[in-house]
Amino acid sequence: MSKLIWGLGGLIVFATAAVGGNLYADKSLNSYYQQNQKTNLVSIQYKNFNMGAMQGSADWAAQFIFDPCKPKDVLRLTGTDKIKRSWNGYHIESKINLQQGNEVFQKMLNQPLTAQTKIDWLGVVHSSLTTPVFEKNNEDIQARIDPMTFKMDAKSKGDQLKILNAKLQIPNMTVSDKLGHLEIREVEFETTQGLNSTFDEGETRLNIASIKRTDRNMQQFGSGEFKDFALLMNTDIDKHKVDFDTQLNIKEVVMHKIPTFQKLQMNFNLKALNKQKIQAFFDLLEKNSEVCIVKDELSKELADSFLSIINEGFTFESQDNQINLGEGYAKASLSGKVMPGHQTSFTSLVKMAPSLIEYQANIEYDKQIMKTLLGNYLQQGSKTLSDQELEHMLNSMQQAVQAKREGDVLKIGVEYKYGEKKFLN
Repeated sequence: MSKLIWGLGGLIVFATAAVGGNLYADKSLNSYYQQNQKTNLVSIQYKNFNMGAMQGSADWAAQFIFDPCKPKDVLRLTGTDKIKRSWNGYHIESKINLQQGNEVFQKMLNQPLTAQTKIDWLGVVHSSLTTPVFEKNNEDIQARIDPMTFKMDAKSKGDQLKILNAKLQIPNMTVSDKLGHLEIREVEFETTQGLNSTFDEGETRLNIASIKRTDRNMQQFGSGEFKDFALLMNTDIDKHKVDFDTQLNIKEVVMHKIPTFQKLQMNFNLKALNKQKIQAFFDLLEKNSEVCIVKDELSKELADSFLSIINEGFTFESQDNQINLGEGYAKASLSGKVMPGHQTSFTSLVKMAPSLIEYQANIEYDKQIMKTLLGNYLQQGSKTLSDQELEHMLNSMQQAVQAKREGDVLKIGVEYKYGEKKFLN
């Protein structure tokens, strides 16, 4: 994916890192600051380079285009690099000023920014940038984003800079409108993927300490909180196949008039996708980020590419999913495959899906979780649930889905094959 997904902070950090990555050898210092860089989306020009024995400086101007179909909608920055040489490499302090940008950039760059870059003699680069507070206040909405920190690690390889890792940290964000108040605390997004305009393996993670919504009318369903939200996505690539693994964990889910869910664990994994087809799909996405393509033309190309991935077939699984509710729990697992096909449209794919998909699912839940759920539902209507009524409901459910009962635990097995579903217990 394009480096432009990182927005303002990522662009600036990348620009300063691109400078730093070429400084690890003294002989490249002069030549680097005397050359300019230009692509379809980014251009950087240098001037006034002056370097002494231990320190120096250089001025630069950069232009970024976010949408190749809108070449006049640009972000223009100017900056000055203060360069210091020491026994363990270089340190560059970049002062950055906005020359042209939209309303968001004008608010975020209402004062000069400072980016810090460190480069050792092996070409390893560590860059960071912290933005000022972002605030928006009008009649309809009030928003505030605390200072965001962008960090990027890279390694110089020949005359190219390979970005190894990128991280975004946001201490706190708040949004208030006429309906209520949203607060998101301690956001941390980190990735080793999609940073070099290539499809590669690695991982991406998103951690959020709290997502809390408070409606002005407390009786509304929307009030609640997610605590310790953690999303992890891994991509593994071998010679011919690609695996995508996704895991989601939430420590606690609190919502109005609903019992508290705890220890939510979910995962979904796609296995053995065709590497060549996946690469072609990501190449299309990258092409779209660099060259203006007619929307209808791009949509058709992406649809055809996506269908070619599905037509190759793959397997999927989701194991050991679990959620706790009060003293009860529920678990679920799923495994299956999509058969190779020859579909030429999404219409035909949907039509043929029942004969292309096979899966086996296993679900397990205990009596206590049903008691909590049903009891809470009846309580909304000022009713109660007796043990005898609960037992009757469980027996009815057991018969309806052919569940296997082991004490207070019900287990359900389902197999889907050749367009037909059957219970396994």
